[in-house]
Amino acid sequence: MVPWKNKGCAVCRQLWESGARPTQLALNLELHTRLYRCSVCGNYWEENERYADVIPEHTVRTDYPGVIEKEE
Repeated sequence: MVPWKNKGCAVCRQLWESGARPTQLALNLELHTRLYRCSVCGNYWEENERYADVIPEHTVRTDYPGVIEKEE
């Protein structure tokens, strides 16, 4: 498990800690999750009903089809 201080960057971690959020990109109703992306470091974050965590690009492509292509 990756420690919190090693996830994303100081900017996006501070957004989560303050109750704010990085930019929301998508919603997956089936998984009950939301996808966000930090405008500073570019990491993708997935928020579920209990917590948020950084996720890899291949998960974004699988769980949120077309989102990455829309950003390009």
